[in-house]
Amino acid sequence: MVGLSAQQVLRQRMDMTANNLANMTTTGFKAERLVMRELSEKPATAVEDTGEVAFVDGWMLQRDFSAGPVTRTGNPLDTAIEGEGFFVVQTDNGEAYTRDGGFTLDAQGQLMTRTGHLVMGDGGPITIDPEAGAVEIRADGTITQNEIEAGRLRVVAFDTPEALEKLGANLWAASDEQPRAPDQYRVAGGFLEQSNVNAVLELTEMISISRSYQSVARIISQTDELRATSIDKLARLT
Repeated sequence: MVGLSAQQVLRQRMDMTANNLANMTTTGFKAERLVMRELSEKPATAVEDTGEVAFVDGWMLQRDFSAGPVTRTGNPLDTAIEGEGFFVVQTDNGEAYTRDGGFTLDAQGQLMTRTGHLVMGDGGPITIDPEAGAVEIRADGTITQNEIEAGRLRVVAFDTPEALEKLGANLWAASDEQPRAPDQYRVAGGFLEQSNVNAVLELTEMISISRSYQSVARIISQTDELRATSIDKLARLT
């Protein structure tokens, strides 16, 4: 039973590591880790005496919100946040937050994410006239065309970003967290923040998990063989 518990946690860790590697090129993606905990009581299905052996399970996800590398794209609508903070976008279920600044325009000229959500400015959605000249995004998030302000990107921060709820599509929701003005940040137009996944660390983690899983599988197999041998010997004595 202990072996099965270990295998279950190892599978969860492997799934997490594989997901990190799959998002190595996802703009603004934050790496995740599985936090384990020791169970105070063994599972109800555990019938053998485990002595000092502890059962564990996957307790929660821990996300690394450290900044990823920022790269120049040359696209004036691409935007990165240097420092703390998130862009605010509007979804069908209310406001959500993202570090993915790969923005574009809809048919009405409104600034939107690549997944179709409106990007919010201080006064609401931001509209850009494609015919009004080149777009410049300044360090404070102000968007201008020919020195005329079209809007200012709304950037917020959270005291505990780890408590944000992952929505998918690179979006986060605030449950009990309240957004506030970021203390230190800079908006960089023409840049994108890349994923903060470290490929070398993730591959090393994957190898380690694979070896641990194989070791546990061998122990389970050996235990089953010993049990079968014991039963066979007892049957011969009766």
